[in-house]
Parts: sequence; structure tokens; C-alpha cells
Amino acid sequence: MADDRRITMPSEAELQAAIDSLKKSKPELGVLRVCAMLRESNPTWQLGEKRVRKFMSTMGLIQTDPSSANTTGKAAETVPKSFLAPGDFVRTVGKGQVEVKYINGTKGKGVFAVGDFAEKTQVFEETPFAWYPRWDTVSNTYHTKGNDECQLCARTIHRSGYSARDLLRPVKCNRCSAWFCSNVCRKEADARFHQIECAKSNPHFAPLAQACLEWSWGAPMAAARAIERVLLEFEQSAERGKLAWESIKAFATVRADVMDKRRKGASWFLYEQDYEHKWATTHELMKRALCPPPDACGLTQFDRIPKKIFNEMFSYNEWLGLIGKYSLNDQNGGFYLLQSCFNHSCDPNCVVMHPNDGMYRAIIKTLRPIKAGEEMLISYVNPRDNLAARQQALREWYMFDCNCGRCQKEVAAVAGSA
Repeated sequence: MADDRRITMPSEAELQAAIDSLKKSKPELGVLRVCAMLRESNPTWQLGEKRVRKFMSTMGLIQTDPSSANTTGKAAETVPKSFLAPGDFVRTVGKGQVEVKYINGTKGKGVFAVGDFAEKTQVFEETPFAWYPRWDTVSNTYHTKGNDECQLCARTIHRSGYSARDLLRPVKCNRCSAWFCSNVCRKEADARFHQIECAKSNPHFAPLAQACLEWSWGAPMAAARAIERVLLEFEQSAERGKLAWESIKAFATVRADVMDKRRKGASWFLYEQDYEHKWATTHELMKRALCPPPDACGLTQFDRIPKKIFNEMFSYNEWLGLIGKYSLNDQNGGFYLLQSCFNHSCDPNCVVMHPNDGMYRAIIKTLRPIKAGEEMLISYVNPRDNLAARQQALREWYMFDCNCGRCQKEVAAVAGSA
């Protein structure tokens, strides 16, 4: 019998839905495997690798090598690039109440409500992928001795007045002088960074912390903790390590040198030498401490890390990228995978809150009722500021001009009064 199935060209909506479903179930798939599996599951589709690659790039599911990008001048370098986080992360953290969608090349991705939300509803709580507290939120001893605040969440340590039944009973690292507000925090810190940072096991880490302390500059410490998280995930399995690296790549990025040159403008030449010295110095100190960590840290699975990832992770270019990621995504010191997907509005319908004095965990709450399918928005700046102050802060720190409804009304009001 003749095969009477017609070969058809899938619509944009059909192809996008099929790709999205595949990547959610198997985030490690590349373009060629996605294309092959789509053809296998949809034998009547006329489908080329070029079209699949274009769609995956548009959806933020693959990354383009910046060295091969076709850009005009340097303008494209100052546009933050972000990608959809891999795996089931959004569904797990967001508890099925939100979804992350790719919007367009300008806005990138955004967070949308799956169902209706009432005002003042807690949507989800998230722990950061990597976190280093801001300088003004902890004492100097946090960065050197680690005995006044919890090294994971930065809660203030009180060593007296506790009973054996207290859940938040402080505990000390059994190798160095670092303290934690509970055994839960100690275990989580070991799994995320402290196994590598422990002063007893890794004396090479202290010089990096000391340099950042002298410069009151937390970005290199947060960047180092992001790398440490990836290294420790590779200790668990190659798959977990690759997913952790893909998670880092998903954050919006503009390289630190590009960002700071734009911020300083015509006066950049006054700062350039000092900034380049600090970038290069912290990069070398990071590599001395982490590439690889001393044997006493107990890491045994470095051979699991693919050479391409290893070389990229410890390159100077990636170091500038990680510091730039921190500047763009810093939420009270943290890289939060889901929170960082929220777009900005000067009239937001959601707010980011922190439930403890250490400001480690982040909570998203609604400010007003939100309908299913509506985009959920937070403010990147103080919404109480006037139009000029908000626009300046957004342009300087987040590389865009806000065109939200509130800004449009205020711009029109200013024009009308002129």
C-alpha cells in the first residue's frame, strides 16, 4: 500500500511547542539531536537543521559564540544576553505556579502566571545558585574569620542561650574557624562552596577574599562561588555538573569591561588601568585557589569536566563575563535562577523580599491581583524615585531605557508641561 501521508511544514507555534517540550524533558540535547528526534516523532514534517537551530537560538536554548557573532561596531556587546535555564528548575522552584517564556530579542525571557493570584500572595521561595553577601550587610570578619555571621546565610551568630532542641543552634566547621547558624546551613554550605573555601583545606583562597575586602568588591567572590558550585556539582555526577554550568550561562550577561567602559563614558581612561589590574589580579587569585583546589579539599572528579567547559570556566574572558553577570543579576548578593528571569517595571505587580536578617533566601510576593497568563514584573530600582533617577539607574546598571506604562505617562506629563 502506498504511503499517503503528506509532508507538511510545521507552523512556528507547532515547532516552538515541540522544541520546548523536548528541551524540558532532555535539556542536554543539542541542535542535531533535537532535529533528529523531531523528525522521528513527526515523520510528516519537512524539517531542516538550519530552521531548528534558528528557532532554538530565538528561544534562548543555545548560545552563540560571541567571537563569531555578526555585530555592527560594539553596540551588540552592551545588550544583555540571557537564555532559558535548563532542566525542571522552573517547575520545581516555582511549584507549577509560574512559567518562564522567551519573549523577544529585546526583552529576552520573562515570568508569567500560570493561574490567578490574589494580592499579597507568596508565589515561591528560592535559594540562590551562588551567593556572597553585600559588604554593607555583614561585618568585616565574615570575609576573613567567619565567626560572627553564618557563612551560608549570614545570620548573626549568637553562641549562648541555646538548648539541644533548638533548630538554629550554631555549629562550627570541624576543620576551620567558620561558623554556621545551624547544621542545615553547614551541610548546604559544604555542598555549595565551603568544602573548597575551608581555610584549613585551601589556604590559597584567603588572598582572594582579602583582596576583595580591601577593595570592598564582592563581585569576584560571588563569581568564585558560582564556579565552586559547578565544581562540586561535577563531584556528584557529570550530568549535574553540566546542568550547573548551563545554569550559569542562562543568566543575563554583559562583560564587566564592556559594562564599566559604558558606565564611565568619556572618563573611562581615568579608570581603565585600575580596573584592568583588579580584574587580572582577582582572576589569577581565583585560578590559584580553584584550578584545581588543593587535594585536602577532597575533590576527586576533575576528569568528569569536559575540556571545553574547563577551559572556558577558568578563562579570563569568562571571568569578566561572570563579574558582569553578577552586576546585572545581583539580588542582595545572590545569583537567583528564577528571580533573575523577572523583567522590570517601574509599576511592578510583584516584589522580592528576604525572610531573614541574612537575606539569603528570596521570596516573591504579589503586590496586586494577577491574572493567569499575565507577565509578573518586579522593579530593579527604587520605585519611589522620580523619572530621571529611575531612568539613569536603569541605563547605568541594567543597560536599557524603560518604556513601561508609568514611564510613558510621566514622560508625556513632562513634555506637556514644557
